[in-house]
Amino acid sequence: MAVNPAETVTRSRGSRLLPGAATALDLTAVLVLSGLALSGFATSFTGGAFLIVGMIGVVLGIAVTHLTRALRWPLIAPVVILSFLFLALGGPLCLRSVGDTAFLPGGTTLGTLTEQAVFGWKDMLTTLPPVDGDGPLLVLPWLLGLAAGFVGTALSGVTGKRSWVTALLPVLGLTAVLVAVILLGVRHPHSVVVQGTAFAAVSLGWLAIRARRASAAVHGGSSGYGRLALGALLVIGASALALPASGLVTGEDDDGRTVVRSWVEPPFDIGRYPSPLAGFRKYIDLRPKSDPANVFEKTLFTIEGAPAGARVRIATMDTYDGLVWGATNDAIPGAADDSFQRVSSTIDNPVEGERIEATVTIGEAYDSVWLPTIGALQEVDFRLGDPESKAETFRYNLATSTAVVPSGMRQGDTYSFTAVQPPAAVDEQTLASRTLAPAPPGTGFLQAPATDWSGEATTPMAQVLAIAEHLKSEGKYSDGVTKAEQVYHPGHNLKRLSDEFVNDQQMVGNDEQYAAVMALLANEVGVPARVVLGAVIPEDGVVTGEQVEAWVELRAADGSWRTLETDRFMSDEPPAERLPETNTPMSGTIVPPPAPIPPPSDAGDQSDAELKERRTKKKDKVEAAADESFAESVPGWLVLGAKYVGGPLLLVAVILASIIGLKALRRRRRRTTASMSARIVGAWRELVDHARDLGQPVPLGPTVTRREQSGSIVSGTAPALARRADSFVFGPAVPAAETAAAYWQTVESERRAMSQAVGRRRRWAAAISPASLRRNRATSSTGARARGSRRSS
Repeated sequence: MAVNPAETVTRSRGSRLLPGAATALDLTAVLVLSGLALSGFATSFTGGAFLIVGMIGVVLGIAVTHLTRALRWPLIAPVVILSFLFLALGGPLCLRSVGDTAFLPGGTTLGTLTEQAVFGWKDMLTTLPPVDGDGPLLVLPWLLGLAAGFVGTALSGVTGKRSWVTALLPVLGLTAVLVAVILLGVRHPHSVVVQGTAFAAVSLGWLAIRARRASAAVHGGSSGYGRLALGALLVIGASALALPASGLVTGEDDDGRTVVRSWVEPPFDIGRYPSPLAGFRKYIDLRPKSDPANVFEKTLFTIEGAPAGARVRIATMDTYDGLVWGATNDAIPGAADDSFQRVSSTIDNPVEGERIEATVTIGEAYDSVWLPTIGALQEVDFRLGDPESKAETFRYNLATSTAVVPSGMRQGDTYSFTAVQPPAAVDEQTLASRTLAPAPPGTGFLQAPATDWSGEATTPMAQVLAIAEHLKSEGKYSDGVTKAEQVYHPGHNLKRLSDEFVNDQQMVGNDEQYAAVMALLANEVGVPARVVLGAVIPEDGVVTGEQVEAWVELRAADGSWRTLETDRFMSDEPPAERLPETNTPMSGTIVPPPAPIPPPSDAGDQSDAELKERRTKKKDKVEAAADESFAESVPGWLVLGAKYVGGPLLLVAVILASIIGLKALRRRRRRTTASMSARIVGAWRELVDHARDLGQPVPLGPTVTRREQSGSIVSGTAPALARRADSFVFGPAVPAAETAAAYWQTVESERRAMSQAVGRRRRWAAAISPASLRRNRATSSTGARARGSRRSS
């Protein structure tokens, strides 16, 4: 029977595309190890969509790489195909979009996929986990899945002279994927058994099989099945012992787990916002006076679903600099979760306590970036008032339980949240934390009062409570409103807290001074403390300025923060009349008038000018001394590095700055030339040069017209601008200066639109690109034609 050659070739090729037993085992191992590696994202994403998307990428990576290898295509072929699949399928899988058409992804989709592939890791590391499992960050597991399938399959087909190297390559490749997932993940893994033990077991088993397959068979030994069974038992036993053995060496916790998130500082500076405690006097009662800024009787926000008497936190201030208590990105020394980070709708904030679900509506008197919350936030959902923008810019600090919306909260904004209110009771039996930050400079005046007011208390927490009792019993309350009490100024700088409070004849102030001093005294006796500005929810849930108060939080030994209520350290009794300077009676008939009462300070809520000037001079002296000691302590290798590395870097910076400066000088010369026609021609050249800097191939030369150039510029208005330029240059009348200025404004707007249409890196590259600075004959020829035409007209 004759055999058709074409049928033989087709049958042979088809059998080559199907994997054999050994290849199928390799592909299965790649699939399993990739899935185990990607499962490490379980604590980084909400839901399981990340694993589905990642495994689809793994399957596609395995299939494409195997088929191209079976067809003996070059290695670049699967790379190109997988890149196309990444862009084509990334929209519906990760972004829930299909692009501009039913088959091809649109420009927005491609731009988002590319941006997330390049910068997604940064967004991942600066967002408090878990991130939304249906957001654009799904591009990361999608990309890692494709990479894992490609790397594992490609390396499993590599052959070489050394069998152990050939067997080890794919295992090392997939281990690199596991390492990438761990580094991009969180410090607390989803499951050490899955990520460590299971991955190690599969890897060792696969490695043993591949090594046995690559090496020559051993004669005279036991059967292949016997060795395989013995090897499997050894792998299972080693994997079972690995987890408890590692626990004995490293401890039961995973605080030592190294992730990139611990090293990355989120690019958000909370210090640019003023301390809310410094403006406490806008919440006080000014009656019978009136002040538009006062909110004592105005509604700040309305909260529904929270129990009456619960404390709403507006802001936590954890650092004192001698002027104000303020919020920082380094609240707790050594902690990794003490910064303001981006968060998704769900926050990984494990705290035990009472669960609260509340809805807040911002009132007329609240206009701030601080978001009122209760306890430890678990979920937040912005509803009214540009919710997408607020969700995008929302930041939360796990260590201080403080939320910030940089775009600000305005009247009518509504949001709901779920939080857990942990137990906050504090008494003498509460053990204080030993983690204490250095004392702020200039607070030495508190050492003697802290010792004297502690009484006979022995433990740090008992000393704090004794100090609180002394403050309440000996101090007086005043907002400095009445004429007789205007000597009690606002603010909580060092002068106000020392000379005008602690060391004064009588301690007089309100929440601002009492909370500031109480926190500093607690730190003085060894108990970490911070100041909180918030409000106590009334029965009707309508919070006005009257309910706002400042209290102190103390850190316990278990890491929790306990509330020291305001009424435990602040008196509500008004002060007595201020005592005279001396009690010695005066003789004679002439009695000098009493010393005038100084007017209330209007230097702001934070400090007066004299104190600020003295602090500035002192700071300059300290910095000068520090600079001298620093220069002597700088190691020699650092000086050499700055000398030989800093020089080239400075040269590069000078070159780049020169390019930018030359472009700015050229733009100014074109815009201010005497001839109006030349100004219009210069504006068009500016548009052409900007397109060239962006990498657009615009034709140049003496025979190329502006209309021909406009067809090569990626801009919707370039053709119209070219026609306008021709009409001005070759028109019957000389264009006016206003016309040239208007044309320049239009060109500048189009330049900005062209820059915004490309990525950030491309804009930066265009700013330093020397492409438009190269001399070309088109510039001079075109200008000559324009001037000649103007003279002839």
